Parts: sequence; structure tokens; C-alpha cells
Amino acid sequence: MYRCLKVGFLLSVLLSMPRTAFTDLSAEGSLVITGGRLIDGFGGIPLENSVVIIEGGQIVQVGQVGQLDIPPTSKILNTEGMTVLPGLWESHGHLHNFGSGFPPNVFREKFPDRFKEVMIRVAEITLRAGITSLRDLGGTLELQKEIRSDIESGKILGPTYYIAGPTLMQRDSNDVPSVSRIGDQEEGRSAVQRLADQGVDLISVDGFWSLEILQAITRKAHELDLGVDAGVRHIKAYRIALQAGVDRLHTVFTTDPLSEYSSEELRLLVRGERPLASGPSANILRGPYILPAMEIRRAYVRAFDFPESLEHPRFREQFPPDIYRFLRETWEQPSSIPWGLGARQRVEVVKRKIERFIRAGGREQLVPGTDAGSPLNFHSPIPREIANFVEAGLTPMEAIQSATLRAAQMQGVEDKVGTVSVGKVADILVVDGDPLHDITLLRHGIAHVIKKGALVPRK
Repeated sequence: MYRCLKVGFLLSVLLSMPRTAFTDLSAEGSLVITGGRLIDGFGGIPLENSVVIIEGGQIVQVGQVGQLDIPPTSKILNTEGMTVLPGLWESHGHLHNFGSGFPPNVFREKFPDRFKEVMIRVAEITLRAGITSLRDLGGTLELQKEIRSDIESGKILGPTYYIAGPTLMQRDSNDVPSVSRIGDQEEGRSAVQRLADQGVDLISVDGFWSLEILQAITRKAHELDLGVDAGVRHIKAYRIALQAGVDRLHTVFTTDPLSEYSSEELRLLVRGERPLASGPSANILRGPYILPAMEIRRAYVRAFDFPESLEHPRFREQFPPDIYRFLRETWEQPSSIPWGLGARQRVEVVKRKIERFIRAGGREQLVPGTDAGSPLNFHSPIPREIANFVEAGLTPMEAIQSATLRAAQMQGVEDKVGTVSVGKVADILVVDGDPLHDITLLRHGIAHVIKKGALVPRK
């Protein structure tokens, strides 16, 4: 038996240690995060002077300074004056997109052998921003699998990576890269089975569908224990997706018409066709998860209002010179990017729709997913989307939950991640300050990112 040292004693020793002493932590052995205020993700009162003990990448004890004994050989991360919370999720991102103003196929044609290089860089950028889990809703499956394997093996830095492979669209849709075309129910079922056999974590569909085909896709996916994410842009598409039983609706309010929704249409989104049990003791019925992605539009407004931001040196530092030059070329005329047309007006409409949705009872359904990597929407915009939720009516605690526990529940992995609690994987974010009083700290106040018990090294 080793002798145990009280955390309070260790804190007094650590106060005199230089910050650089904490840059070589790894998942091997024990790591103790001590002294900070803990927001565990469950929504309760934060725990002051918290202690989180991690062994082998898992959380094994949670308590307060002076209450827990720790091994004397543990590595210690002092978080006094800071906030400890679960790592954030990007629930609708794309590693192969990185803010280019041109469609993805233009980059593919100009740099046919550089996609993986860009994905690796974007994965690292995303993780350093505090995003410890990312769901990629469309792309080249083989590349996604390679990146996922490299992240899991520790070969490259990146968030835990959940992949969908190619998006499914009905055959009469317009030609789009990285899309599988579905013509009937049997083709839909076969496509889902094929993707499941290849190891996807979710099924992504987009556009308008006939009810029968989308039902076949959804039922097959559920048979295989896979959830279905639907990109929707109109109330009619919402209705079909809800009737088909999809699990998550994306870009709701953001890419649909500017017209307002009726109370009945909002009720449909809040309750769905077949409400699911959720909430404490499953006493609340709700519809599917809703991912509005307001940042798709706000990214344009920021670029229009402050074009100088596109000259920021971080872009030059993040990408090789030739790819950076390509990016600069795509940003020369931001006002000409099609999705930016009317962005300012759309931001106001989207905000109003989300506010109404929250008042109608939809606060438990909101999850931040931003279409990260879309034009001018640079990785990672999740902290901005969390702030959008607060502005629209969620409390800061609810908004943090939406990007942690709720996102993990949505993916069906809440038994593994999503909270700072015993038995969970140690995906943890440390923020310098209190995000419950200043939610923007999630964007500019990150002190440490911990992924599976390992401290992500600073650049």
C-alpha cells in the first residue's frame, strides 16, 4: 500500500511550481485536477474546490479538496480560480471543409491528394478549441475511417470522431459530391446496411424525400442501432422527416424560408410525431433533437462587418502556403458567396424562431451543431453557437449541457462521456474564469483541454 497524501497539502506545494510543469501530462498513471469550480454537466450546483482523479484515461473519483486521498506519484493540474467542465461536442461538423468560399469540389479538383492533410490540421485545430468529440455528417468514408483510426491510435491530435460517410439523398436531387443516391426503399435499406458494415456511427440524409423511402432508411438504421440525422430546409421536409422517425433535424430555422412558423408547426417540432421520453425519470416527452446551426449565417455577417478578420495571421499559421493562398483567393469577394445573401436578415429571423421554439417547450431538444467548415465558418464555432443559445433564451448552464451531456445522449454514448463523473472517459475542459457569468469564456478563456485523461499540449 502506498502512503496517501491529502490534496490540500499538494495544493500548497503546487502553487510555487511553474506553469510549464503541467505540459507533459499523459493518460499513463494518475492525473489529479484540483482546486477549481466543477460544472459536471448534470445541471446542478457547481462544486467548489473540486478534485477529479483520473487513472488510465477514466475518471475514478470526484470530490473536494481535503476529502480525497490521492497517490503520491500522481501528476497534478492546479485549476484554482478556474472552471472545470466536460469537453464540448461539435455535433455537425466537417473535417474536410475549412471555411473556403468556394464549393468543396473546387478544392478537390485543385488539390486532389491533399484532403487528408487538411483533415488532420482541422482535427488538431478543433481539439485545441476544446472540442473533444465531433460528429462528421458527410464525406469520403475511407478518409474518415483513416482519420478516425489515426486519432484513436494517438498518431494525430483530434477529437473523438463519429462518422457518417456519404450523405444519402433521393435520386432526383441535384448533383453534390460525397453523396449516395437513393431511388427506392430497397436501395435505401441496402445503402444503410452497407454503411453499417463499413463502420459508420450514424446515418446522414439530406433534402426532400418521399415518406416511404425515408421510412425504410430510418427503420433499417434503427434495426442496426444507428441514429438518423436529417438536413432539412422547409416545414414540408420537417413533416416528412418527423413522420419517418428520424432522430435529429439539422439547420432547422437557419436554411428554411424567412416566413414565421405557426404555433402548430412549432408544436410539431417540439413534440414530434412520436414523442420520446426524456428528462428526469423520463417524465418529459419531446420530439427529435434540433440543431439550428445559426453560425452558418452569423459567420457571413462577421466577415461583412469586419473583413479585416480574414487577414488574421492564424490562417497563415494553420495551413501550408499554397492552401492558404487558395483560401485567400476564395475570400476576395465574401459578399458574392451565395449562402451569404441576406445573412443579416436571416440571423434576426433565426434568432426569433429559436426564441419561440424555446418558449414553446423545446429547450431540451437543442444541441449545437454548426456545419463547421462551411464558407467563412471557421473551426471551431461551437462556443459561438453556445452563446447564441444563451442569447435566444437558454440559461448558461443549459447551453453548456446542450454541448456536453445532451450531445452525448443524442449520440447514445452518455454512459461513456458527456459529464465529469465517476466511470466516464476523462474528456475535460478547463476555463480561466466562470462561463456561467460570461459564456464567451468558452471561446477565449480556455486554459487546458484534456482528452481521454491526457493533457493536449500547447503549441
